[in-house]
Amino acid sequence: MDKNYIKLISGLLMLPAVFLHHNVIILFIQAIYCVFLAVKSGRKFKLIPNLLLLFSIPLIHLTQPNGLIIITVFSFPITLGALIVGLRKALILITLLYLSFYMVSDRPQFPGKFGSLVSLQLFYVGQITLTWSTIKQKRPLIKAMDQLLLNLEEKKGTNQAAKKEKATLKDYFVVAIQLILFYGLFLLGTTLKSGLLTT
Repeated sequence: MDKNYIKLISGLLMLPAVFLHHNVIILFIQAIYCVFLAVKSGRKFKLIPNLLLLFSIPLIHLTQPNGLIIITVFSFPITLGALIVGLRKALILITLLYLSFYMVSDRPQFPGKFGSLVSLQLFYVGQITLTWSTIKQKRPLIKAMDQLLLNLEEKKGTNQAAKKEKATLKDYFVVAIQLILFYGLFLLGTTLKSGLLTT
């Protein structure tokens, strides 16, 4: 197997462990682990966007009271069930976001014309994200967009296929360890299913 497919397959195998349990604490640990994998693969971590996700999604769910009332603010009930459901969805979203960064970090080249199109789209999405973060002055927006396009034009032609290299025994060993850790967390989450922080 080519080495640049290893992370893609590893990430796909991790997906069920993200969706199939409901313990918020375990999801939080999984999210941190996926952030670590993405950062180790070259992706930058930004705290503010993640905090916005972590607070805004539970806040939206609080508008639908569910379960035990924790506190009442101006006759509006803050319920534990709605808070946990919102936290779970926010953590799943963050986990999937960074897991996807990790999966495509080696730029796997998919076969066929459709595969080439998908690879090209993934490349440009990644380049737009990285280039936008390097633009210091983002106002006015039109000027910032012009600068973004100019920077992308300078990088034109860099989407070359990664050099094909066979995966080594070490690569398979690393994937096995990652899956053991991830599914170990999944099993721990299922044993804590009856705990407080579950949906």
